Amino acid sequence: MSLGVGASTLNDARKALNARWDELCRSWDDAAARKFEQEFIRPMDQDLKQAIDAMIQAQQSVQRARQECT
Repeated sequence: MSLGVGASTLNDARKALNARWDELCRSWDDAAARKFEQEFIRPMDQDLKQAIDAMIQAQQSVQRARQECT
């Protein structure tokens, strides 16, 4: 699996998680839900975005290196 494919797969999983979380929040809307979102969901989403960006940048670096070596 290439870094680009991995980044896409991870982004799809991030979107699915956020969709499920939004769905859950329709029935779970209290202080505990807000705390869970603040402590876990938001930080994880930010971490996933950073990982995806890093994977894309790494893929671009690999592509440039391949082009320079041919």
